[in-house]
Amino acid sequence: MHDMQSESGLTELMAPDPTALARLSTALTSIENAAAENVERSLEIQRRVRWLNDQLAGGQQLVDLVEAEESPRVVELITSNMAALETVGAELRASLALALREEGLTIEAIAGLFGVTRQRISALLRQKAAVVSPHATKGNTAE
Repeated sequence: MHDMQSESGLTELMAPDPTALARLSTALTSIENAAAENVERSLEIQRRVRWLNDQLAGGQQLVDLVEAEESPRVVELITSNMAALETVGAELRASLALALREEGLTIEAIAGLFGVTRQRISALLRQKAAVVSPHATKGNTAE
């Protein structure tokens, strides 16, 4: 629980919602797993980029190198890294915003923490509430 302080962005003192915290924990685990997979892909990207640079410095034709590269190619590995974090990152942002809101932070305070607009946080909360419970009447997505 938080201490009630006006500059903290709290609307009222609230205990963390176990469901929101469980969703957040799942999102955090997904981020951890995606980051670990990205590390593996990044190491492979580094290995291949060094190899490509060496081959190009040795006079090899780029088209021959790219055609000979095993799949997934470097460009595909980079795309996979970006897509993995984008997907789980969106879930983390929404779950974190919802958990913070349910603990009593204002939409404005959450927006400040995330470095986005109040409108973006409101949209995240609406989307998350619709996914979690289309019939929710808790009223925690508006100020």
